[in-house]
Parts: sequence; C-alpha cells; structure tokens
Amino acid sequence: MRTVKAFLALFCYFLVSGCSHEERIIDRINIVQNMGVDIEGQTIKMSASYPSFVRASKEQSVSAITAESNVMYGVFTALAAKSSQPVEMGQMRTLVVSEQFAREAISELADIINREFIKSSNATIVISRQPANVVITDTTKKPPFYLSELIEQNMKHGNTPRTNYHTFVNQFYGEGQDVYFPVIHMEQGLLKMDGVGVFKGEEFKLRLSGEEGLYLKFLKDKALTGEYDFMTAPKAMYSFYILHGKSSIAMAQSGKTAISLQLTIALREVPSALNTEKEEDMQAIKKQIEERLSSEMKKLLIRLQKNNVDPVGFGEQYRWRNRTFSEKEFYGTIYPKLDFDVKTTIKISNAGVGH
Repeated sequence: MRTVKAFLALFCYFLVSGCSHEERIIDRINIVQNMGVDIEGQTIKMSASYPSFVRASKEQSVSAITAESNVMYGVFTALAAKSSQPVEMGQMRTLVVSEQFAREAISELADIINREFIKSSNATIVISRQPANVVITDTTKKPPFYLSELIEQNMKHGNTPRTNYHTFVNQFYGEGQDVYFPVIHMEQGLLKMDGVGVFKGEEFKLRLSGEEGLYLKFLKDKALTGEYDFMTAPKAMYSFYILHGKSSIAMAQSGKTAISLQLTIALREVPSALNTEKEEDMQAIKKQIEERLSSEMKKLLIRLQKNNVDPVGFGEQYRWRNRTFSEKEFYGTIYPKLDFDVKTTIKISNAGVGH
C-alpha cells in the first residue's frame, strides 16, 4: 500500500510539474490568432493579434503588433523583431487581406502558403473592404477568438461558403476552378460578413453580394445552410431558414448543364395574404420560393460565365471526364456556351410564422 501511495504521489508531482511547465511555455510565446496584410506602394504591412495570458489568472486579453517590409517574407522577420516573445503561427485561425493587397499581390500569398511557411492549413482567408490592420485592431477590443468564431458561425449556419488555406492553394494552382474568398466589412463599428470576392488567376474580377455568396455555397458546400429573405411586393416578404439540403451538377456534351437543388427550410415570414394552414397557400408559397431560387441562381451563373470566372468548378468537373482537358480551350470555347438549367425543390418542415 505504501508503494502504491508513493507511486501516486510521484505521478501527481509530475502531473503538476508538467502543467506548470506548460503554463511557463504559454507565458513565453505569442500564439498568433489573427493576421492582417495590407499593401501601400511597394511596402507590405502586417498586423497580428495574440492572446496575452495573465499569470495566476485564467483571464486573457488580446494584444496586437505590426510590422512592414518590401517583401512578404521580410514581414515575418520584422514581426518577430517587434515581439517581446517568440511568435508562434501554427495555431493561427484567420488571415485578413485588404482588398488592395488581394488585387495586387495574391500570387505572393499563394507562394507563401504553398511553401508551408504559414503552417495553419485550416485557417481561413478573408478579404477586408477596410485596411486589414483596422480589422485586426478591432479584434483586440473583443474577446479572444471573436473574429474566427464570427467567420465560422457564418460558414456553418449563415450564407458564407466555406474556404480555408487548403482550398485556396488547390484553387490557385489547380485546373478548372477559380479562387474565391469571403469578404468582411466593418459597418457602424461592427464586423459583418459581406459576400464573396472572386478571382481569375491573379486578377480580382468580381465581388458577389451576400445573397450571391449563398448561391455559391449551395453549389460548393456539403452542408447547405443559411438564411434567405426576399420581397414580392412593398409589404410582402418571404423569410426562412435553410436547415439542410443537397445539390448536383450534370454537364452534357451538348453544353446543357442541369443543376438540381433540394432544400429543407423553416419559414419565418410569408406575405400576409397567404395562410400557412391552407394547403393551397402552402403550395403557392413553395412554388414562389422554388422559382425565386432557381431564377436568381441562374442569373448568378450567367454573370460568372460572362465574366469568364468559374468559382463553382465547372472546368474541374469537365476535366474529370476528359483526359485531353485543356483549361485554355475549356474557358475559351466550352464554358461560354454552357446552357444552365436550374431546378429547385424545397420541403417546408416548419411553418411557424404565426398565420
């Protein structure tokens, strides 16, 4: 018994020692949560936020540091030089790039990530309509992980298509698809998700609205969720949650491209002239929503087609079935002639709208 007690005491000693050792390590490094990248002329400016752990307390605050250089790699050296502790980026959650940087230096960002200099492969990249350092500075006034949780919530439950470092590298260096990033915007002092930015190679081609971002999410994500509102008259509004769903794309050799979207929704609001307790009205509601989604999704696809950008990845699907795939040929002669046919089917699981 004495031996067992001695062993347990020794085990507890090492356990406590191990915990205190980990606390000392955390106290001695800056674990970057968010980074922001701006560009002014030839100068690249980077901001980083990291939690500051308070000794003998479970509380933590968020601090920020900034650095600048004429080359991307130089910024990391300058950042470390300004930090009181070693900078650790392996747990970084979010990279915010200003729209100007996105327009001028997206290839440099791809190169940095492809070389695995930034090793947090699940981190999300977002474009900011304000300077990135404004967004990063704002995060220091918020609880830790506020920015990453805002983005994750909108990807999981809202209208933002899911992306991360891994998808960016695949889109940038792969064939048959174009890069897209979520857009974030500060309005009246509050950060909000604000659509999607779409690239063609290194060129920033289009900014999609939040509603268009949802249509892209329908075509790209496995988890189809979100929220949707639209007006049919000045005082007639539809509002509903998208609970789940699935989509499929079938491309024929003729160019006919059939897109099927199946959604399960929960109604929040319908025009007052309709009564959800009447089967006839429910069928009318169902038809209006289906026609609206099909029509608006087709408009988006035609807009993408006219601008010769392909965030959906029609080229990649075509490449899977054609061994002699040529990206130049596909986007030069095939993609412009695709004829989109969108069919939406909805199931209303809850009509709790008070009618």
